[in-house]
Amino acid sequence: MTTITKKVTYQSIFETKNGQDYLAVLADNAKITSGQSFLYTKNGARSMIFEIRLTEDVEQQTLQQAVNLSLQRFPYFTSKLIEKNSNYYLAHNKLPVVVAETDELRELGSNSVNKHLIDIIFKKRRILIAYHHAMTDGRGIKPFVETLLYYYFALKTKTFPLIDEISKSDDPLNPGELLEPFENFQQIKQEQQETPQINHNGHQLIESKHNEIGDKSCRYELVINQEDFMHFAKAHNASLAIALAIMLQQAIRRVYPDIELPVVANMASDLRQGAVHKESFRNCVGSIALPCNTDILSDKDFTALATKYRELIREHKQPASLETDILKMIHLFDKLDSLKTHKAKQEMFSFFNNMIINSFILSYSGQTKLGGFEKYIDEMHTYMSGTKGLSVQVLATNGKIFVDMQQSFNSNVYCKTLSNILSEYNIAHKVSEEIMFETPHAQI
Repeated sequence: MTTITKKVTYQSIFETKNGQDYLAVLADNAKITSGQSFLYTKNGARSMIFEIRLTEDVEQQTLQQAVNLSLQRFPYFTSKLIEKNSNYYLAHNKLPVVVAETDELRELGSNSVNKHLIDIIFKKRRILIAYHHAMTDGRGIKPFVETLLYYYFALKTKTFPLIDEISKSDDPLNPGELLEPFENFQQIKQEQQETPQINHNGHQLIESKHNEIGDKSCRYELVINQEDFMHFAKAHNASLAIALAIMLQQAIRRVYPDIELPVVANMASDLRQGAVHKESFRNCVGSIALPCNTDILSDKDFTALATKYRELIREHKQPASLETDILKMIHLFDKLDSLKTHKAKQEMFSFFNNMIINSFILSYSGQTKLGGFEKYIDEMHTYMSGTKGLSVQVLATNGKIFVDMQQSFNSNVYCKTLSNILSEYNIAHKVSEEIMFETPHAQI
């Protein structure tokens, strides 16, 4: 066990080895490249939220100290954005990250958060961590969230257990962690790629064609018994994400049994394994399309489809496949960089504003392992408003799986049908009421 005896201030973060390394990188490698699609959307990108619900009320001073300790390990989350010649760069922010007691989400990049790209607020038993997708993705922010929770519980209980999965404040940065994931990848390009085309060859949810809830989004939360779920998944040769994807596809096909196009699960994939800098914290998300053309009528059908999906994912992770996806992204970035004005870049990405990815998106950010501290976590959710159609976010900790079904329509038909399927498989779970919500646009 280790202990913390000295309080960490915001300014002292930059006196550490990690802080000094971070400041040095800003001089030459600060440009946002891999996440820039989130910088040229209409009205600015919306905040992505990690919400942690604890078993006891939050202590503000303890949370602030946990934030400062965590930023010693992850100093890049102190950054602000500056614009130069229609490009955006990470820059040193001398103003502190200040925890606030409120349940009103604040605009990232605004004066209310000292222009930071993350924000930490709390109210009663809830901690909400907001972040900007231009800077990082779910896999990139999750280690910071876990370290923050570790220090919060450690400081509160005055115990500092060694947990292998948790980065500590004095752990060094990994090689390439601060750098763009695809930096210098161009050197091994063999040919120019065409601008990637979005594949729409899948069933479009009928409800997604009719948005009657304006700028808000609708969310349903499912909390699933992880032991029950994984027992079923393993018995059918499925991972957590694959099993959930198939169940969602089952649900959609039950609601509309006469659909002709496949129900496509667009599963978020981490492209870091194929990147130059595999430890990069920056946005590095791709996707793999998993199409379902048939009903699942038996355990044998479920296992067969899960096995097929495992093979598709295995093929997707092969170096040649990853390189193809990365080269397409690089070509998109190169084309964007060739445009000289902010307006031109915004026009190039205008198709994102109303884009619907058929049939749904599924993103599993992984298991949070905090050892004995997990008992202090009641629930953990991640979500962002503004998604067109259906987007499903998944987290897991403390023996539970947390599923957030985000929708641009306010029908519970898919959530209710998924719940019925879980019950048929004897998987214990609970479902929330409808939650109408909106996460704010960033002010960059």
